[in-house]
Amino acid sequence: KTSTSIDGNTLVAMCLARAGVDKMFGVVGIPVTSLANRAVALGIRFVAFHNEQSAGYAASAYGYLTGRPGILLTVSGPGCVHGLAGLSNAGVNAWPMVLISGSCDQKDFGRGDFQELDQIAAVEPFSKYSVKATDITKIPTVVFEVLDRAGSGRPGGCYLDLPTDVLHQSVADSEAQKLIDEAENSRKKELIAKPLVKNSEIEKAVALLRKAERPLIVFGKGAAYARAENALKKLVESTGIPFLPTPMGKGLLSDTH
Repeated sequence: KTSTSIDGNTLVAMCLARAGVDKMFGVVGIPVTSLANRAVALGIRFVAFHNEQSAGYAASAYGYLTGRPGILLTVSGPGCVHGLAGLSNAGVNAWPMVLISGSCDQKDFGRGDFQELDQIAAVEPFSKYSVKATDITKIPTVVFEVLDRAGSGRPGGCYLDLPTDVLHQSVADSEAQKLIDEAENSRKKELIAKPLVKNSEIEKAVALLRKAERPLIVFGKGAAYARAENALKKLVESTGIPFLPTPMGKGLLSDTH
């Protein structure tokens, strides 16, 4: 039996589907149209926008509402730049998001290739982690890594750069499955695991509260993400400490408590 081959576009889509991504936002064009088509074929809904900025805000909001990275797909050059508004929004609000942009051919960089731009450098101020897939065999590892890092620790926006030549490379289907399995098995557990706070750190906070003369509890999206409303209510009622919610903490405790 002759093994079939798949290209980089298909491999990226397969990795996203394996990671549980079911929605993408963006604007298609050179060189990522095929990537979007492959993703749709695998059951990922592509929500198309007229402008990458709007799509980026949608992706960041999706990350906030679901707690899972919102995916923004853009074309190279100006498309990537337009997506920086959403990436910045995700970063400053601590919302998980991944910007995926096509980029120019690696071997032609510096020669005035189509929409040539050092996109890794362009996203640097807005991204908590950026990586370029330099070869098709690297795709599974980098896809899982940006998704995991976007939601780990303090959530934020990450960036994945996909050069045109890598998207056009191909590997045997059997090799692709092997690469995906290996990458999935080697995902960093510390990035996936729910963060835990050491008891010693909690004891320090309690000690500070005991000595505080006029304590005030301010709670926000961290408490909302943690679904900590019951513990928060118990803390407030048992200590009698007054509280203020940030806009993202509204609703955890009633304003009329």
